[in-house]
Amino acid sequence: MREYRLFDTSPATKWLESVPVGNGRMGGTLMCGVSEEVMILNEETVWSSQPGGEANPEMPAKLETIKQLFREGKPAEADKLANTLLSDCFTRIRSYETAGQLKISLHENDHCRDYRHELDLMRGIAKVEYTHRGTHYVRECFSSYPDNVIVYRVTSDGDALDAEIGYDREHTLSKKADGNELCIIARTICGNHKFCVKIRVITDGTVTANSGSLFVSDTNEFTVLVNIATEFRHGESFEDAVIFPSNTDYNALRLHHEKDFLSVMSRADIKVPEALEMEDVSMPLRIHALTCNRPNDGGLVMMVWQFGRYLLTSSSRPGTLPANLQGMWVDKDVSPWSSDYHTNINLQMNYWPAEVANLSDCHMQLFDYMKNFLLESGKKTAKTGYNARGSVVHHLSDIYGFTSPADGLWGIWPHGLSWLCFHLWEHWLFTRDEEFLRDTAYEMIRESSLFFLDTMFEDKKGRLVYAPSSSPENRYWAEDENGEKYACFLAMSSTMDTSIIGGLLRMYINASEILGISDNDTKHAAEALGKLPKLFVGKHGQLAEWIEDYEETSIGHRHFSNTFAFFPDNAITRETPELYKAIEVSLARRLSGGLDSNGQGATSVGWSLTWLTCQFARLRKGNDAYQMVENYITRATAPNLMDHYTKSNQVFQLDANMGYVAGVCEMLIQSHEGFISLLPALPKKWDNGSFRGLRARGGYELDVKWENYEVRDIYITADFDGDVTLELPETQKALKFRDDKGNVYAVKENKLTLDMCKNKRLHIVTE
Repeated sequence: MREYRLFDTSPATKWLESVPVGNGRMGGTLMCGVSEEVMILNEETVWSSQPGGEANPEMPAKLETIKQLFREGKPAEADKLANTLLSDCFTRIRSYETAGQLKISLHENDHCRDYRHELDLMRGIAKVEYTHRGTHYVRECFSSYPDNVIVYRVTSDGDALDAEIGYDREHTLSKKADGNELCIIARTICGNHKFCVKIRVITDGTVTANSGSLFVSDTNEFTVLVNIATEFRHGESFEDAVIFPSNTDYNALRLHHEKDFLSVMSRADIKVPEALEMEDVSMPLRIHALTCNRPNDGGLVMMVWQFGRYLLTSSSRPGTLPANLQGMWVDKDVSPWSSDYHTNINLQMNYWPAEVANLSDCHMQLFDYMKNFLLESGKKTAKTGYNARGSVVHHLSDIYGFTSPADGLWGIWPHGLSWLCFHLWEHWLFTRDEEFLRDTAYEMIRESSLFFLDTMFEDKKGRLVYAPSSSPENRYWAEDENGEKYACFLAMSSTMDTSIIGGLLRMYINASEILGISDNDTKHAAEALGKLPKLFVGKHGQLAEWIEDYEETSIGHRHFSNTFAFFPDNAITRETPELYKAIEVSLARRLSGGLDSNGQGATSVGWSLTWLTCQFARLRKGNDAYQMVENYITRATAPNLMDHYTKSNQVFQLDANMGYVAGVCEMLIQSHEGFISLLPALPKKWDNGSFRGLRARGGYELDVKWENYEVRDIYITADFDGDVTLELPETQKALKFRDDKGNVYAVKENKLTLDMCKNKRLHIVTE
């Protein structure tokens, strides 16, 4: 197993240089200072929001007035009216917050030598070491999933330790130090949601409590344990819910954590050509070197890929909530965009790599959240806000299941749940788990479909359309009632609307057939699917973004909403060549558009860059995909490899880190066309390499090695009996493979068909 250690030779001076640890529910970021360690603590339910924000019961009548203007072909008038008519239909949610700061004071100053801090990605352990006044200090930290505790140990090989352990946070209600334990009760900024933080010190030395802190002396090592419980989860007994493991021995806790974390992280890996001289270079200098185009640093590409897997493993584990906009790590009590569940791409992108990168069990928390927090709330919103059956979620949510329109006109976009349903279907495609399809996925797919079956209407051309909606955050030029040019936001059946609704109805029909369900609703869905507007090529050769070939106001917009049917869906493939070509033109047009009035564009935002990576990979443009890989690392990653949104807006968003993992996977393996394509988008720089443990739709796991852009060695394991077809690279010259028993497999028309047995691992190599 390859080791991945992300390191720096200086303490963090700002939060986007800190080191994150997490166990899905609880974690923190370490500033890795010398004289003092500051860990910013997080627990996923420390959130200021509160139940409420139901849809306005006057919405249906107001929406009907706006729909009528769309029926009459007056989008500008509809947009203008909506700005005033719907102003009282939008509410706001509150922010996810930090759980305070753990502070460990160790020295009177920061003078030291041989300083280094690192993060072991495979084991989930952060480490700081240095020499201070001739004594070597080592500090280790991890957040254990199996033992449900944050662990921080300090050791000294010389002078005895003399440390103060304290806690700091605004809105702290009480802080009590007693024996070897601190107990803090705090509350959120809004909503008065209480939580408890307990800090316990384990040592063979002396621990004294004074003035709300713990003091350690007469020892060469001590361990700090942290646990947090919230009123949200435990009600009035939240303080009693903060418990520590029965075995608090550091080595036992570390071993237990390491075994668990490795079991997830070691499932998959990639290997591409490396610059070995860069392996001992700190991360900031390594990123700078790549920026200057010095090395072909494939090792950094691999590090960023595993770091993304690390973040998902650390923020999304069984029994926890899904990863939010920042995973779980925030450094403020009022976070950008509230660090919410943004459902107009961000939450979805968080989970794009879950199946293919062999983190399927980390995907399940998203489904639990959809079922337990969004589904029933979305039904209420559908009924109150639209007089409709089914369930609807708009562009954001929180831990209170918020599903109503929020913030402003862009909040009327209705595809939060319908887009998330594609994740349910992808999990089914990758696992073929019929129990999951029946007991978890089907109801949500059905309820989301019913909402659109009830709310779509026929336009003058007899097409089934939906309004009002949008093409997220983009606008188009329409003519208003005065014949003047108007930047219109709201739309009737944007291309994204049609793509999501079409894909949703398709999966509803297919799931019903698999489960043997046939009723009036499934028949209605089949009829509706045939009446949706057709996707078409616009005057620039692009895939048109709206139902009419309007000009966008921002050619270089950071969203690629019109390409949804291509990626993340697969309705547009090489089998639809005209639309496939239009995707290529659409991306080129976005890239030519420059920055908008906010200084943002297709290549200025982290998640846009990684979305481009995925799409260029689907287009089999390996060099273009790789350019986005390098652009992402050099333009949109901080020194700790967290995405920082844009250069001018230093805000962490988890989605881009996850989109990167998905994009690199798409370069190496694709399985959306009914077969498995190996190395579909190799760039010139990746002439040799391998991947291990990547998953494909249909229930397959593959290890592949290639040389000179040609597949040489394949291990494949199937979850089911039956044939599987592999598509090899266009550059493939070897046309015969041989298994370990001497059986020969011939490549025909660039494809290789294998007869697989369930749970049997087949190994074939080129002759």
